[in-house]
Amino acid sequence: MKNIILKGPRLTLRPIKLSDAADYVRWFKDKRVVLYMGESLYRISLAKEKEYIRAIQRKKDNLFFSIITEDGKHIGDTALHLNQSNKRAGFGLLIGDKKYWGRGYAGECIKILGNFLFEKLKYNRFQLTTVVNNKRAVRAYKKAGFKTEGLLREFQWSRVEKKFNDEYTMSILRSEWLKKYKNK
Repeated sequence: MKNIILKGPRLTLRPIKLSDAADYVRWFKDKRVVLYMGESLYRISLAKEKEYIRAIQRKKDNLFFSIITEDGKHIGDTALHLNQSNKRAGFGLLIGDKKYWGRGYAGECIKILGNFLFEKLKYNRFQLTTVVNNKRAVRAYKKAGFKTEGLLREFQWSRVEKKFNDEYTMSILRSEWLKKYKNK
């Protein structure tokens, strides 16, 4: 299940490649891009990013995708963290190229992943955590139908802000997804 390519109206989600590493290095030089990311990605080296990509390509229960626009531009990535036995998946999403922020690409990406997860794989639950202060992300998830389930207090250390941030746990169930998106 590693060489999956998913398509939407404006986006293609394709497996992440080593050649994508330079884009991440460029994006991760910007504090606004890494602000809500818990890992120490700020100013990561090309060698470290390639090492990371090689490592994630070997993971068996995860699908990592690069987000590609209709004109072939790599603008970010997303991943599904699959739990087959419980029919649930966590996910993460990054629009690294700030020129594409606020243009609906995150929402389209969520819809592509949700359709794949619920309609093709027949999973029951799609879940995530997100920093409470990441207003754009919270808005996109709620618009997609995710519900806030709880608050994880001081859950993630921000290397940029030098403080702990609260996170929401959010999810959408298959029945909710199908009710919202079936025949749309």
